[in-house]
Order: sequence, then C-alpha cells, then structure tokens
Amino acid sequence: MQADQVAEIVEGVIRRRRTEKVLGSVGSSHPMSEEIARLNDPKVRRSIEAAGSAPFHFRRGVDGLAEPWRAYVLWHSAAQRLSAILLGQLGAQNKLPQLAAACSALVLVTWLPEPVDAQETDEASAARDVQVMRNEEHLAAASAMVQNFLILLTAHNLGSYWSSGGRLRSPASLKQLGISSDERLLAAVFIEYPETQDAAVSRKLGAHRDARSLGWIREVRL
Repeated sequence: MQADQVAEIVEGVIRRRRTEKVLGSVGSSHPMSEEIARLNDPKVRRSIEAAGSAPFHFRRGVDGLAEPWRAYVLWHSAAQRLSAILLGQLGAQNKLPQLAAACSALVLVTWLPEPVDAQETDEASAARDVQVMRNEEHLAAASAMVQNFLILLTAHNLGSYWSSGGRLRSPASLKQLGISSDERLLAAVFIEYPETQDAAVSRKLGAHRDARSLGWIREVRL
C-alpha cells in the first residue's frame, strides 16, 4: 500500500472519530456474553498497548517505567459494579453511574506529575519553573496517548467517550480503584462494543462538532 493510501485511511479514521455519551440505567444491562468479550476485549487491550507509542519528552521513572501515564482497565463486569457504587454515592440523576452502566468497558488513564517545590527562594523558584515545564510535558504526552487510544478504538469500530472523570478524580475514588494518590486522572474512556448496542440507552453527541473550523491555522512567513 502506498504512503498516500495509508495517510488517507488514517485521516478517515481521525475524521470518523466522534464523541458520544451513552447513558443507561444502573442494573439494567445484560451480562456480556463470552463470545462478545472474546471478540472485543483483545481489541481494547491492543489499542491501549499501541496508544503507548505516543511520544514523551522526559522519562518519568516511577516503578522503573519511563512513561508518564498509566492505564487501568475495567472490563464489563467491573464497570457494572462501579456503576452501582457510583449510584449509591452520587444518585440516579448523575451521569457518571449512567455512563458506567451503559459501557462495555472502561479505561482510566492517569498521568504522573512531579512534585513542585513550594519554597520561595530564587533558586527554588527557578527549579519550580523547570518542574512546571516538565509536568506540562508529562500531561501533553499523556493526552497524546489518550488521543491515540480514541483513534484506535474508532478504527476497530468501537464507540468511545472521553470524560474527565468527575467523582472518579477524587482521592477516595482513586484509592478505591487501586490508583496511587500520586497520579491524576486525565481520562475516563467509556467504550461501547457494537454488538452490545441497546435501544434502551440514551445517546448524546458531542456539543462542539458543529463548531469546528479551520480558522485556527496560521501560516508564519519570516
């Protein structure tokens, strides 16, 4: 396949990616069949692994790992249990339990900031500027990983919604999920398998798709 053909396919996948909230009632989801899980769970796993090819500027070096991100996977049954927990904490009107109830799988992506020195000396201030810059790099790298993940899910014909996580960002929720307090939740990616689409759920497309333009592109001539 020629490079132009590959580029056209990749561009098509990127343009096809869309944000769609899928909301369900807690406890109403049917158990996922082993066949559907065998078909789709490996696609999610491979997408996470390939998404980790995102670039990062600085080695984070936590637990011997260079990457400044981590991914936590909740397969269907775990996501259903989480939806019930969130319902008890947040109530039926909150969208987070409904998102967890409707999803086929949930992937939580965190990033690992470096501690920022709070001292007020000139030397500490200069070091703090470096630490802030490194954290910006870590966050940008983790965001690139999430975008890679969303594109790969789209290529596999799996629906996805990137949520900031809401209550899941709290220290108590992170602890409950086995996530270190040194990490910050960047993305809760709710995934829908095509074979589990249910007419009983409600769907809402992203609010900003029609607002897109090309006016943000600038050509610089020196």
